[in-house]
Amino acid sequence: MTYPQLHQQELIELAEITGISAAPRVFRILLDLLALSTSPEDIYTLLKSLSQSPSRLTTDERTLIFASSAKK
Repeated sequence: MTYPQLHQQELIELAEITGISAAPRVFRILLDLLALSTSPEDIYTLLKSLSQSPSRLTTDERTLIFASSAKK
């Protein structure tokens, strides 16, 4: 399932109104994960891990963190 551009833009605007700031690409990735039937709990775990991880981690290392937490 893909989301129309309009819905993606509405999500970004809603987030900005509520004080959540992130690049539009982040929201598109979140929508893609939801479209792939990734559970919201797994997405939460991913975001929490990323926010607590040192910024020096590469994307591959962050992916490994998410993959290992999703297997639990």
